[in-house]
Amino acid sequence: MKEQIYTIPLNESFDSGDECPFCFLERNVERSAINYAVGPEASYMESDVRGLTNEQGFCTHHMKSLYDYGNSLGSALILQSYYKLLMDDFRDQLEHFDQPAKRGLFSKSKQNSDDTTPPLVKWSRRRQSTCYVCGKIESNMQRYYETFFMMSKTEDFRRKVESSKGFCMRHFGELVASAQSNLPNGQREWFYQTVFSLMKDNMDRVKADLDDFVGMFDYHQQNTIMPANTRDALSRSMQKLKGLHPADPPFKGK
Repeated sequence: MKEQIYTIPLNESFDSGDECPFCFLERNVERSAINYAVGPEASYMESDVRGLTNEQGFCTHHMKSLYDYGNSLGSALILQSYYKLLMDDFRDQLEHFDQPAKRGLFSKSKQNSDDTTPPLVKWSRRRQSTCYVCGKIESNMQRYYETFFMMSKTEDFRRKVESSKGFCMRHFGELVASAQSNLPNGQREWFYQTVFSLMKDNMDRVKADLDDFVGMFDYHQQNTIMPANTRDALSRSMQKLKGLHPADPPFKGK
C-alpha cells in the first residue's frame, strides 16, 4: 500500500519500538490537542474553539496539563470564559433547586435512581464528565483503530505488527472491540492469532523484567549493575497495564 497522510502516524507508531503503538499515538494526539488549545497559535482566541472549551471544559488530568504547559495567560483566558458560562448556568441551577423533603424517621435509605436524582446533581455530574482534550483523543483514536484494520490488508504492515511489542491492556481491549465492525473477513484468523500471541508473549516479557527489577533490591545483588532492560521495568509495567507513559515529564510549550 502506498503511504498516505492518514497511514503515516500508524507506521511511525509501529516503528517507534514503544510498548504499545497506540499509547504512542495517544500521547501525540493529547499533546497536539493541548498545544492547539493553548499553544503559540492562540487558537483559544478563536470563537469556535472557545465555544467548545466553554461547553466541554477539561477533566482533572487535562486541567493540570493546561497549568503545566506554561502559557499562564492563555490558560487564564480559557478559564475566564469557561467560568462565566459555568457560573451563569450554576446560578440558574441554584435558583431552580427544590430542596428534598425530609425523610421519615423510619424510612429506609434508598440509592438515588436516575428519576430521583436532583437536576442540580445531574448537571454537576454532566459538567464533570466532559473534556475538550479527551474528546479530541477519543475521536482521533477511533480513526486510528479503523486505519489499523484497513492497513492490515497489506503484508508489509502485518509484518510490522508481528514484530512489535504488542499493546497495553487498555488499548488491546479497544482494538478488539473495534475489530467487531472494522476487521476485514480475510484478516480475522491472522488478527486474532497474531495479536493474542503478541499480548501473551509481551505481557510475560514485561512481567519477567519487573521480577528482575524487584530481585535487584535483594541484598545479594547489591554489587550487581542493574541491566538496561530492568531499569525502566516499573514504568513499562505501568504502561502495559494502564496505557500511560509515567516517566514522561510534564508537556510544556516551547
